[in-house]
Amino acid sequence: MIKKFMSKVFLGVLILFLINTFIYSYIVGNWTDCGFGGGGGKSEALTSFNIRIYVIEGAGYFLNSHSNFQEFLNRVELSELNGIDFNEMREILYKAIEDMEKAKDSYYNLKQEADITPYNPVMINFLLDFDYDGFQKEKGLNLIVYNKVKNYISKGDIRGVFSTFLANSENILTQLYTIKEWVDADKFPEISTLWRVNQDYFEAQLFGQYTSEVFYNIISENKYECP
Repeated sequence: MIKKFMSKVFLGVLILFLINTFIYSYIVGNWTDCGFGGGGGKSEALTSFNIRIYVIEGAGYFLNSHSNFQEFLNRVELSELNGIDFNEMREILYKAIEDMEKAKDSYYNLKQEADITPYNPVMINFLLDFDYDGFQKEKGLNLIVYNKVKNYISKGDIRGVFSTFLANSENILTQLYTIKEWVDADKFPEISTLWRVNQDYFEAQLFGQYTSEVFYNIISENKYECP
């Protein structure tokens, strides 16, 4: 009975893990691994696989951090009614910071891996020929954020996208550290700082999402199987 129970628990945990991974794998920067490899060598296949893992891993940590920061903002919003519990706010903020630190590490590893992996010429040609303006109008995408994505991938510069993932995580992390200094001193954070980091979270997420949308559209429209 115990063995059966433990087996069911393990299976349940495994299913939850796979579900979470599946969700995360569609949100921020995914399918970009299709832009690498394609040469047929084992080393290229391994590095392009590693790229995919780092993209998914980084997205998961980023989204966790974003979720925790939204919870932190919830406590800020309700503080006038419920009072300020700095211990609770610290706990929530520390989680946001920890996950963003992990996201930064994943994006650093992603950039390192991409720098030594050759591009996939098939996918690069797809990116060069893509109708970016038509896609933006069709989907109603935020033009400012979308143009940042377009500036990279319309030139086949996927590594530039990865560098932006890393830079965005470092930028947000710097601001979270500033907020942490205030909260650690039991001081209410400056509202303008909270506004800016909230904006940066959303813009960084949209940047990754729009990258995913373009790659997914290209792969679907061309019925292309990534290497």
